[in-house]
Amino acid sequence: MLVKQVLGFADLGVAPLWGPAHALERTVTGVTTADMENPANYLSPGEIVLTGLIWWHPNRAETAEAFVSEARAAGTVALIAGEGLHGQVPDELVEACRAHDLPLFSVPRSTTFRTIVDRIYSLLWTDLREPSDSAALPSAVENELLERIASAVPLGDVLSTAVERLGLPDLELVSAADRTIASSNPHIADRPRRVRIPVGRPGGRSPFDGWWLCTRQPADAAQRPALGRLADLLSASVEQREKRRATHAAAASALLADLDRGDTAAMPDLIRKCGLPADVELTPLVVRMPGAPGIWAVDAANELLATCAAEFVVCEAGTAESVGIAAAPPEQLARQISAYLPTVQGLVDDDRTIAVGLGPSVEPRELIPALTSARYAAGAAGTRPASTKPRVCATSEMTTLSTVLEGLPAPVAQAFRSATIGPITRYDAAKGTRLLETLKTFLDSGASWTRTATAMHLHVNTVHYRIERVEALTGRRVANLHDRIDLQAALILHLQSNTQLP
Repeated sequence: MLVKQVLGFADLGVAPLWGPAHALERTVTGVTTADMENPANYLSPGEIVLTGLIWWHPNRAETAEAFVSEARAAGTVALIAGEGLHGQVPDELVEACRAHDLPLFSVPRSTTFRTIVDRIYSLLWTDLREPSDSAALPSAVENELLERIASAVPLGDVLSTAVERLGLPDLELVSAADRTIASSNPHIADRPRRVRIPVGRPGGRSPFDGWWLCTRQPADAAQRPALGRLADLLSASVEQREKRRATHAAAASALLADLDRGDTAAMPDLIRKCGLPADVELTPLVVRMPGAPGIWAVDAANELLATCAAEFVVCEAGTAESVGIAAAPPEQLARQISAYLPTVQGLVDDDRTIAVGLGPSVEPRELIPALTSARYAAGAAGTRPASTKPRVCATSEMTTLSTVLEGLPAPVAQAFRSATIGPITRYDAAKGTRLLETLKTFLDSGASWTRTATAMHLHVNTVHYRIERVEALTGRRVANLHDRIDLQAALILHLQSNTQLP
């Protein structure tokens, strides 16, 4: 791969800021990210470096010069800078790259670094696929590795064998989200991955799909063909996994369809075909990705559940939704999925949000009502702002009116809100009054006239007048408990809709 091939990334929004023709002819051997002021110790010759400019300080223009000079001295062949943090690439960085003969490209906030990294690795991988690759491994070693893969030997052992027989650096298999699937050495230093080769089809069927063969040490030219051939061999494991998941998913769909009809005759056999243990409680979950293909929700669920150390199965369940069944308690699943979801969410644009709902652990025959609960919880999770916490909700945490209301479908919530407090919001908008704020303060104060007056710095008579106007507009009386609950629920829905109080 040559640096000039980055010019072909225009569909990703990557734009050249500086790069003379001779510098664009440099050979690319890898790609890495760097966001520290002194990156040299983490870089290898021939790499393209992606940076989010976290190290950049507008009041310290010299930081650009220092970063670029260290990168160029380490053999960096091009720099790709993100615009997300500062809005644009600083002029000082452009000048520093010009001074050090380092091609510079910009990338918009809407494009993830992972998308660019995958594109570069796909090009590097194409370079590795030469006709001679089939002879890149000694036949005895290749046969041994093939036999171990076909026998479903743990992949960590397969990688260890490859390292030992071929003198390769320690190896890892990682997912699209950088989750370690297998490693030749569990104590590999926490350093950036230097080589990253796709296993099986490059890119995968979704942003969450695919395996990568990686090293954390540079690989020399003699080792790269061996790594490429090893990735070819490991693609058999990808195919095995895909066939296994497809078989399990078909069984899960059949199981849920039978249970929905009340037919439990084939339940034990179908649970076994799902790859789930018998005689244990199961937890259903729902993963939603509005606006995305259904297979994305399936792959996202598989990736999230793979971190949970439990048997599971995932199947597609309609537009942009998947259903999972796991042999683990919901508390464990919620904790581990919440920790991992931000990483998985980072693989897609912000407008492709992932919401996860978890039902209770139940006997298999009770999965349908538990799944209904999980769908409701997914609806609640989908209303939560991603900036506050991961969009994960378990029914066990829906113990307040506020959390229960989160799960209402948006049209239902809107209709109830409009019918209940809509007259107040329209009156406030027309008259410039603060009736809705007064009602909220009144209910938050336990329906105390005095505390409301104190909190709002009003006379008690003014509070009485405003609440009487609220009662006239809504047809509900604050002295009636059921009416107060209606008003409280409508206010909660109002706040959950991100609508500001007037």
